[in-house]
Amino acid sequence: MEAPSAHAEEIRKRIEAYVADKPFILNPDPMVVDSIIKAMDMRFTKNGRDYCPCRRVTGNEEQDAAIVCPCLYHIKELEEEGYCHCHLFVRS
Repeated sequence: MEAPSAHAEEIRKRIEAYVADKPFILNPDPMVVDSIIKAMDMRFTKNGRDYCPCRRVTGNEEQDAAIVCPCLYHIKELEEEGYCHCHLFVRS
């Protein structure tokens, strides 16, 4: 298994800090979290931003700003479904 990149480690720290005071948590399955972080890291390499891996990048910076993780949609999805679309965040 390859070691995560430095940027992937930054993503992990950022999202762990983000959920610290929220009424939701990171998905308790570490394989899901690792997979999503790896996908975000790949999108960062390709597109220069930590885009949510479950959202389509359009190339329109203003429009795509809404899908930088944590995306604009995750709170509503958590309220309605109990998890965000990519399953990174889940209700605690």
